[in-house]
Amino acid sequence: MKRMFATFLGSPILWGGLCGIGFYAAIRRGLLDSELITRYCAGHPVEYITVFMFFIGMASLALKWMKNRKEGRRLALGPVFAPPKGLKESLDTVDDYLATLKKAGSVRGQSIYLTRLAHALNFLKFNGDPNELDQELRFLSEEDQYRADAEYGMVRMFIWAIPILGFLGTVIGITMALGNLDLTELETTGKLLAAGLQVAFDTTALALSLVFLLYFSLFFVRGQEAKYFADVDRMADHELKGRFASGQQKDADVATETVRQAMQSVIESFDLLMKRQTALWSEAITGVNERAARISSDSVQKVETAMIDSLRESMIVYSRGLIDGQKKLLDESVAPLVAALEKKTEKLGSFKDQMMEESKLLLEVVRATGEVTRLEDRLNQNLKALAGVGNFEETVNSLAATIHLLNSKLNGLPQTSEIRLAASPETPQIKEPRPSKGATVIPLSHRPNDTRKD
Repeated sequence: MKRMFATFLGSPILWGGLCGIGFYAAIRRGLLDSELITRYCAGHPVEYITVFMFFIGMASLALKWMKNRKEGRRLALGPVFAPPKGLKESLDTVDDYLATLKKAGSVRGQSIYLTRLAHALNFLKFNGDPNELDQELRFLSEEDQYRADAEYGMVRMFIWAIPILGFLGTVIGITMALGNLDLTELETTGKLLAAGLQVAFDTTALALSLVFLLYFSLFFVRGQEAKYFADVDRMADHELKGRFASGQQKDADVATETVRQAMQSVIESFDLLMKRQTALWSEAITGVNERAARISSDSVQKVETAMIDSLRESMIVYSRGLIDGQKKLLDESVAPLVAALEKKTEKLGSFKDQMMEESKLLLEVVRATGEVTRLEDRLNQNLKALAGVGNFEETVNSLAATIHLLNSKLNGLPQTSEIRLAASPETPQIKEPRPSKGATVIPLSHRPNDTRKD
């Protein structure tokens, strides 16, 4: 009966229902005299159901929050067992630890932390393998979290159902509005249509608002609970891990401890010996480094001097070889070019002189040509004057001989010229001489039957 009474008092339905009844009683009696609250919370049966579901969900979260606070205060009292000793304890002492837990439960009150410790100790008592304790603690932690998460099932259902109720109110309101629609009575129909639409929109707005409040409250309470479970895991690991040893390992642990102490003394002696040996080696290495530094500095100076002298001699030899090679290259390649250029220059000079002589000769030829032209004019005039004279043939022959002499002087070649007279002495004919190759042709002209007399 006591347990049933405790369960009844811890029921969220009881406290949520009482909160809903008190809320609507305050509205009816005018303690909550607000038109907005009355419109959105007491206007339709769907709104009553939505408000009661909201209060039940909030009561569940409130009870969960109070429980987490109580668990946190009990956990803050600190560890239940004394700190572990240097040696691991035998599993025979598990019963003593269980008895200590029972006493702590009677003093502190039962909690998730004490329950987890009790399950872990019972696992060690019946299983007998402390090496598997870590896995068992992880399993117990997950089991407690699943159990705690299942307590939010009602709240999750209300978070899903409240919006559905809001949509249901919307459908009901629209149905009421369409059912009261009468086009013959517009005034009455308009009021009924507005009332139906008001129910539709008010139920939806109320459901969405309340579900937001419920969801954020759930988020806050779950965050507090997650922190509490993390603290429980940490303290359980601290109190139980590494505390117990298996029965088969008890004698081995004693022997191991003896060997450990002997090895510890050996390690300390070896450490002291190593420190002394390290000091001696450091002194010896310091002396060797100083000597090596001096020897290396002298060697470096000698090597540097030798390298400088060697480089100097090599540069001198290389310079001499380079100069000889350049001289040889100049003698073999440049000298023939210079000689060929000199020959070309001499040929150009002789060609220049030849050109100058030919130019002078051409000038003389031009001058002689001008004189011959003038002589030809004079001869033509004389021929015209001597056309009527009796000794015309002799005169022509003498002139032909003169012309031949002039052509010979100009060209250096023999030239023949013929002057033939007609049958009649009155009409002399002069045949132009046939010039030889390279001769200058001087034309002769006459006028037949010219009887002028000078």
